[in-house]
Amino acid sequence: MKLRPFELALVIVFIGLALLALVMLATADPKKSKSDDGQTVVGYVTIWGTLPAESINSILSEISKENEAYKDVIYKYYNPDDFDNVLVNALADGTGPDLVLISHEKLVETRKRIQPVSYESFPIRNIRDSYLDGAQIFALDDGLYGYPIAVDPIMMYWNRDIFANKDLLSAPATWEDLVNSVFPKLIERDSDRTIRQSVVAMGEYDNVRNAFGILSTLLIQGGSERVTIDKVGRYQVKLQMSETGKGDPLRAAADFYTRFSKPSNALYSWNRSFKDDRLEFVSENLAIYFGYGSEGRQLEKINPNFNFDIAEVPQGAEATVRRTYGKFYALSLLKTSDNKVGASAAMTKLAGATVATEIAIRNNLVPAYRNAVLQGSNDTFGRLNYKSAAVALGWLNPDLSASNQIFSTMTQDINENRRDLDSAVLDASKRLGNEY
Repeated sequence: MKLRPFELALVIVFIGLALLALVMLATADPKKSKSDDGQTVVGYVTIWGTLPAESINSILSEISKENEAYKDVIYKYYNPDDFDNVLVNALADGTGPDLVLISHEKLVETRKRIQPVSYESFPIRNIRDSYLDGAQIFALDDGLYGYPIAVDPIMMYWNRDIFANKDLLSAPATWEDLVNSVFPKLIERDSDRTIRQSVVAMGEYDNVRNAFGILSTLLIQGGSERVTIDKVGRYQVKLQMSETGKGDPLRAAADFYTRFSKPSNALYSWNRSFKDDRLEFVSENLAIYFGYGSEGRQLEKINPNFNFDIAEVPQGAEATVRRTYGKFYALSLLKTSDNKVGASAAMTKLAGATVATEIAIRNNLVPAYRNAVLQGSNDTFGRLNYKSAAVALGWLNPDLSASNQIFSTMTQDINENRRDLDSAVLDASKRLGNEY
């Protein structure tokens, strides 16, 4: 049968459309496809993080049951110490994740790999209204480098039995109260200065689990300007500069911290012969332990019969603003993601107030959202953690492993008289600056 020109043209058009459809089906990215109702399918999204997998995966499972669009969102946990190397190697091989859930302590070293959220789409005003002050550490000069999820503040854990045996029924609220009233009653030393009952694990670095957090707390309480970013994007180390223009916060922190490890000092309470301070605390050989708020449940599991409690970190007697150090977690999109649409959808879902708060609670953390913190907590540890989270801050350290090494060297130099206090502090500040 001979086709007329119009019919022939119509057939050719339909054949062309059919071939085009086949090509689109063959090359379509399933991660960016549409569902029957026209909604975007999230597709395959991988998240790597340093928070435990069990809690995150349980939340992802619940979300996918409510909305199948999220059924291929996968979370994988990595030890914080291994995370950097694993991520770098994976990105080099082209097998990296779409999103990362990490603390601000890894922000500087991961920053160049993160796709920031512009302030046009998420204005600074909205960020300030939504999140705790400390969580705004992710808001850098050129955008928001992650949606804040949670914070883990440094807290003070204390042995109720050791305190009660010396007629002390509450934890010290100020550093002055600690060193002038509590310490003299609790410390037990032999005539040769051998410590029989330790009060505070400070002074040394390698056997103090949270030495970085403790020194950072003292820094922040001392009003340090910490680290800022100048107009051309360079990091400026201002640990020795005070917001009031008076004193040297890093020097004051190092001086106070190392007093507890000097045998000649009245505050001598700790030395390198002790085991890890958390182990000493749960073994009931240490009266006070400075740890993160999330550690409370872990301490209970290690020693179920241990009679201990939690309190806010002491403040200066004359302090007008309460402060502590906090570890802030956020969910960030990587530039290398090949499914930015789906990853962005997953990030928005997980970082929303409802889900983010649930992630925080299941990990014994405090939500980063102001409204969630205002609602408070009735949990034994949570009530005080929430109070501390509201006044917690962090700082942009260059690389946590390098920072730990620098602070460790600083304390050893002071303890072993290799450098005087001023030169040890100045050396630490310069070495930190070289790491950025």
